[in-house]
Amino acid sequence: MATNPLGLEGAQADLVYNSLSFAVAAMGIAFVYFLVSRNRVAPQYRSAVTMSAMICGIAGYHYWRIFGQFGSGEWNEGYRYADWLLTVPLLVAELVVVSGLSKEVAKRVTPRLIVASLLMIATGYPGETAEFGSNDRTVWGIVSAIFMLYVLYELFAGEVGKALKSQAGEVGSKLNNVRYLLLATWGVYPIAYILGDSTSWLSTTLGLSDSDAMTTIQVGYTVADILAKPGYGLLIMSIAIARSNAEGYRAA
Repeated sequence: MATNPLGLEGAQADLVYNSLSFAVAAMGIAFVYFLVSRNRVAPQYRSAVTMSAMICGIAGYHYWRIFGQFGSGEWNEGYRYADWLLTVPLLVAELVVVSGLSKEVAKRVTPRLIVASLLMIATGYPGETAEFGSNDRTVWGIVSAIFMLYVLYELFAGEVGKALKSQAGEVGSKLNNVRYLLLATWGVYPIAYILGDSTSWLSTTLGLSDSDAMTTIQVGYTVADILAKPGYGLLIMSIAIARSNAEGYRAA
């Protein structure tokens, strides 16, 4: 395809283009699937499935905009961050719904997780748009990472983490899987953030050019989003179904 606003050509441009196209399709299909699957789970868990649909719907819209501008010669990194600002708090909130926390603890923990998630994204954006190699990019990246580590602490060692560890059987296994999927996918973002700066120590060590770095960050973010939204949502729904079945719910 022709030269695009990211300055990519040939195989690199095709790789980014195709990954964005696949993301639009994956988010759209997942949105519909979660909507029509709500009644498969007991009423108390349907909000989690609804949030999965909302997450994929929001991401699908933003990926459609990103995909369109990639082919039209325009670029606005804000689309990704607008997506994350809306979807990341929902990701942690839906995990709380199926975690087995009491209502009292959930009401106390959920606002903290949502605020930390919002701050993680809000502080990451000025770093993403800062000049490569600048102190601003490094400082804002570190601040964003601190909020991310706090959320992960809550999910692994805090009140949510303790609730997840206390679950046994099929539900416990699935909760453990979704927690590690979140850890793995969130781990991609800071790596892509660092590799996306061709002047960073890691990019320099690996010998990445500007186009290599740009390809890495766009494909890395896209793959992580597909795993962290449709993939994560499927695990959340499987937990909701397992809990519903264990509690005697039978879908009509």
